[in-house]
Amino acid sequence: MSTSQLSFFDTSALGGSQSNLYWGELPGDRALEEAAAAAQQVAKAPAPIPAVLPKVDFALTGTRGLAQGWKERARDNLAAIRLLATLEAEDRNTSPDEQAVLARFTGFGAGELANSLFPRAGETFRSGWEEIGSQLEELTSQQERAGLARATQYAHYTPELIVHAMWDLAAQMGFRGGRALEPGCGTGLFMASVPPKLAPKTAWTAIENDPLTARITRKLFPNQWVRSEDFTTAKLAERYDLVIGKASRRKGSSRSTQRSSRA
Repeated sequence: MSTSQLSFFDTSALGGSQSNLYWGELPGDRALEEAAAAAQQVAKAPAPIPAVLPKVDFALTGTRGLAQGWKERARDNLAAIRLLATLEAEDRNTSPDEQAVLARFTGFGAGELANSLFPRAGETFRSGWEEIGSQLEELTSQQERAGLARATQYAHYTPELIVHAMWDLAAQMGFRGGRALEPGCGTGLFMASVPPKLAPKTAWTAIENDPLTARITRKLFPNQWVRSEDFTTAKLAERYDLVIGKASRRKGSSRSTQRSSRA
């Protein structure tokens, strides 16, 4: 081959399209090209649509599976508070498994919890409770802890057995659905235990004085009206088809008080 037969821009027989006759394809070139093509396809592919959880109210079909020991109960409370922060940060609804975690929140009304985790001024956490107490401080603000501390005087949740018995009584009295009120609702155990046939026929108003507990309850019952306020001063409708819960009467008040045993 003469130089005159080469491309105008080539200076040797190794240039241009004939270079492959001598060198062949350089190793790795095809792999790089395939990787680049794959990257382009990924870039063009639409971003996956995140799954949107529907607004489904919590329904208690068995028991909440509450722990037997007080420290385990306290840890379940912390797990619920931690999950609440995640749900609020992500601004989303709850999955069934997450609802089960939130439903195990029972407050700190038991004497062992209240006395161990809410020390008086100048005191420290009770011996053996330092780790749980420190976690509670990390997960909550001072205002939230103050609310939880105030709630210890009435945060005594109703056992499922009593709740179901009260629902049986409501059915015997003729309740077939309508507007219902749960005062001092806690995490809404009466709402969670409504008979399945009545659930779609019942619209709830629930009152909870402690703000953090009310936020947990809103995540459990996104389709109901959960109000964070003192039941003794709450403005309510003139008529409800059912008022169900467990509330005592405070001295000097004609209305059931939030200082009560709660469901």
